[in-house]
Amino acid sequence: MSEQFAKKHEVTINILGNILEWYNFALFMPFLPIISQRFFPHDCPSLNVVMTFLVMSVGLLMRPLGSMVFGPIGDRFGRRKAISFSIFLMAMPTFCMAILPDYDHIGIWAPIILVLLRAMQGISMGGEYTAAMVHIVEKAPPKYRGFFGSFSDAGSQIGVLLSGQALVWLYSVFSQDEIYDFAWRIPFGCAIILLPFVFLVPKQEKSDIKNKEKTPIIETLRLYTKELFCTVAITSFSAVAFYTLLTFIPYYLANEHILELKEATRGTNIANGFMIVSIVIAGYLSDHFPRKWFLRTGITGACLILSLLLHCHNGDNYMLLCGMCGLFLGLYYSCRAAFFAESFPPKIRCTAISVSLSVAQAIFGGMTPTVTHYLIKTSDHYALMPILITASMALIALTIIGRQKASAS
Repeated sequence: MSEQFAKKHEVTINILGNILEWYNFALFMPFLPIISQRFFPHDCPSLNVVMTFLVMSVGLLMRPLGSMVFGPIGDRFGRRKAISFSIFLMAMPTFCMAILPDYDHIGIWAPIILVLLRAMQGISMGGEYTAAMVHIVEKAPPKYRGFFGSFSDAGSQIGVLLSGQALVWLYSVFSQDEIYDFAWRIPFGCAIILLPFVFLVPKQEKSDIKNKEKTPIIETLRLYTKELFCTVAITSFSAVAFYTLLTFIPYYLANEHILELKEATRGTNIANGFMIVSIVIAGYLSDHFPRKWFLRTGITGACLILSLLLHCHNGDNYMLLCGMCGLFLGLYYSCRAAFFAESFPPKIRCTAISVSLSVAQAIFGGMTPTVTHYLIKTSDHYALMPILITASMALIALTIIGRQKASAS
């Protein structure tokens, strides 16, 4: 009974830490218009849009570095150490953003420091997210890996939902001028809540040290090249879909005055809500039906709905489409943690998944808002290219990758 309670305690701590980690990392998305105005020169609004997107992308571009640092730590010295170090590295820069003087006060140093802080967040996310994902799956009963693993992605979506809801909450308390002036800093200052989780991560056990003598990155690249490329391809779609739905579309609708920022953010919150419920339910079902079915259905459905959202020129169907997109993306995310964990053996699992997901996020997710902004200015039809290309890549990869019988112990 005590061992079972200890495992549940570990899973709970990991989920809560993952929620707060993603809350900190995702705050940048709903607050993009405010950050653009506060930290960049005011004389060129169109350039500010691109620069703000690029600063946000720095967090994704730095994730591979974080995976190469924390992935081997997780495989060689235990998942817990990787989680603890990365949580600390997320909380501090987010809090520093809350107290960072803006462009009007320190000039060019404001965006420079902002880039450095965002880079630290990216390094942290490259380690914590996948280490927690692997740890949860490994601690789950063998017959319930899909269900337990679903809470890692459900937790991340709860964190994203909380970040969007923080903006909605500010609008219910402050005026828009007050939010743009000072109140936007409050949600960033709440990052300090994450620090106790550095010490709450359960104490290290010898059984969690997977591979103390070998070099996981080299062995991963040499022996599991096919699985790595397939994992990158499968993740590429979610990277593009996630940042199209939750970053580009609400920003575009608000910037083009199709919807107010508050309403656009409410749409993404609806998507997150549907996504969370869908992830958990489908995660449970994925232990009883083939996991690939949920991945394929989620990719196909989300691709279709996102195509409609990119052609949304009024707010009439926006909320409905956001909910439907969240539902399909939930099917995709539901069993992803278990599917990826089962594709690699334990001794390199943390490194392999960290590197694969981080590279996919950096290459495809990092440039999604900037590229889509350029394409939609050229033609609405061109804006569909990132979604269609990555969806095709992911579906092809799912037909290639063979499900490994690696133990999740």
